[in-house]
Amino acid sequence: MNIDCSLAALKLPGFSGFDPPFGSKKPEGTSLTGREAADNAMLPFGLQRPHTVSENSTTSQIQVNSVFEFVTGGISLTLSAASFTGCRAAVINSASTSVTVIFGTSSIPVEAKSSIHLEFVNNAWVVSSDYSDFTGAIAMALDHAGLANREAAKTIKQRIQSGTALIKNRGIVSGCVVTKSNTALRNISVAGGVFFMDAQETPSPAFVNAGLVPENNGATAQDCYAYLLIGTGGAIQFTCTALGEAVPDKGLPLYRFSVPAGNNQANDPYLSLVSMVDVRRIESGYPMQFNSIAYASVALPFTMIDSEYQVTTEVVSYSGGVNLGQLIRAGDKAANGFKIYADGTLDNVVVRWTAQKMTL
Repeated sequence: MNIDCSLAALKLPGFSGFDPPFGSKKPEGTSLTGREAADNAMLPFGLQRPHTVSENSTTSQIQVNSVFEFVTGGISLTLSAASFTGCRAAVINSASTSVTVIFGTSSIPVEAKSSIHLEFVNNAWVVSSDYSDFTGAIAMALDHAGLANREAAKTIKQRIQSGTALIKNRGIVSGCVVTKSNTALRNISVAGGVFFMDAQETPSPAFVNAGLVPENNGATAQDCYAYLLIGTGGAIQFTCTALGEAVPDKGLPLYRFSVPAGNNQANDPYLSLVSMVDVRRIESGYPMQFNSIAYASVALPFTMIDSEYQVTTEVVSYSGGVNLGQLIRAGDKAANGFKIYADGTLDNVVVRWTAQKMTL
């Protein structure tokens, strides 16, 4: 589906009955300035009803600040270029599973029940803060109003920040070694083994010549991943991603393949020029002992004043096991971010976090 994001398709809030607060007087009876009257007249154009995304979609050239709401999970939205620098796009994922936003060769996952904000800069979409223009305007105004107001701006931007993080706790107990095929063109195989996912220990059969490493006829090297997946009905699957794609949310990464530029079936039928890196997380003592603790890295929207801030967490959802509050903790704090660790066997842990720095 192609979404029209031109000015001709501008979707104003409550279009047929939207009455902006026009008027020539302020509440206290003083007259409006010309600038204030103009701001009132333009108020509806600063808001945009969301475009609904229910299937894999692309956009036309984006000519106005736009909002996109995913109502279906597991799909993607490919953004075209904007017509001007500073154009903004908000992406809201109302679905129960993650979605993907793609722009050029870059992609970013948007977790369930969360959002991201993008800005068009230097001919590319970049991730911006998740604060509204209105809040940003308040912070900017406060920044020009002396020390006390600058401290209030810090409170808005820095001292209290919040968001959500997803911790995936999955890995290999034994086996699941991937090898290149000597008999099938560009195929890979995986040995039998045992893995854990969704807080369950699961045996996996061997898959011979079951995965295909894509050809790369482009001008630069690209990566792809071999991974395991529990499909519909509980069937275990072994496959490889397309070039440049990440492992799906429900997948378990095993090996990363670096495919050189111009590498194809004709010049490298058995992948001798393709390098492979073992990315398995091996936990032979699962579920009683872990070599490493599962975690999610959190990048703060705004850099904190220093690393001496407090992080509180709340578990929103998870797969398997028992939710024990003491299993979730924050650590490795730096001014620009921190990590949230999840001990035990919980998987797909969605954590709502709040970072606070209230001391001077």
